[in-house]
Amino acid sequence: MKIKKGIMLHNQSLEGNDCISINSGVIHYTKQDIKKINYQDLSFLPSYEEDAFIPERSWRTLSNQEIKTLKSTDKRSDSNTIYIGDIPENLKTLFQKLDLGHCKNRNDVFDRFKKNPDLTLEINKITEEFLKSKSDEKPFRFHYLGTNLPNLEVVASDTTVLPADHAEQDKKYMGIHNDGTKFVSPHALYKLGNRLTINLGKETRSFLFVNLTMTQALNMLKQKVDVTKYQIDIINISKYFFKYFPDYPVIKIDQKPYQYYIAPTDNCFHDGSTLGMKELDIIIVYFGAFRF
Repeated sequence: MKIKKGIMLHNQSLEGNDCISINSGVIHYTKQDIKKINYQDLSFLPSYEEDAFIPERSWRTLSNQEIKTLKSTDKRSDSNTIYIGDIPENLKTLFQKLDLGHCKNRNDVFDRFKKNPDLTLEINKITEEFLKSKSDEKPFRFHYLGTNLPNLEVVASDTTVLPADHAEQDKKYMGIHNDGTKFVSPHALYKLGNRLTINLGKETRSFLFVNLTMTQALNMLKQKVDVTKYQIDIINISKYFFKYFPDYPVIKIDQKPYQYYIAPTDNCFHDGSTLGMKELDIIIVYFGAFRF
């Protein structure tokens, strides 16, 4: 299936970037050869939610027409555009001093901050200055500092349903999904701003997305099912969309260490991926109305 004009990549993130690829769609996780996780003393097959769909592994470079379709226009906004950039050099230097790259698990990451209070305060100060420069003084909020194991097809999981002392093996991965920071109509998701995520690990991770707004996805579903009868909303829209449109392509963008992405994650299907990585994935996430 050809991609439509919808969620776009900012021109600066697209032009001259050979780290973007596209595939032939998604597959239900039960039909994929799930890779075993072997990390430190862990060795297990990751579990998934019942309706999880994950990307096909048929990645290739984009055609000229696909690049043209993804390229942002003058009508770009924080609700329909994705941007990849490098954090300021002074902030990068502070994070390098913190040396998170040698952390082996989530507790290591938090301990590194706790054991370096002065450095942490300086990081918080410079990070706030950076975020303010990207938000025109609009309010933004810290979401979480998190870790993911290496070699995961997708990384998002709902840990709120798990006990605080849960193990990595207890997680159930969502698959490609849309965020639901507020329960509103899919048609209203474009109003909810976007997300800024910084890669604090030592390896390149991936950001996956489907370049359709939620309104586009819902309108496509209307061609297949009675969306009112099935009560399709922001909670179940990914389940229905990927059931009826599994061959709509997924876009993959490399996110190198100390790069950030800005993306309207309420308004598009997406996820992160650590497939091919060997070290711990470390990210810090903020929600707001960030500009490019």
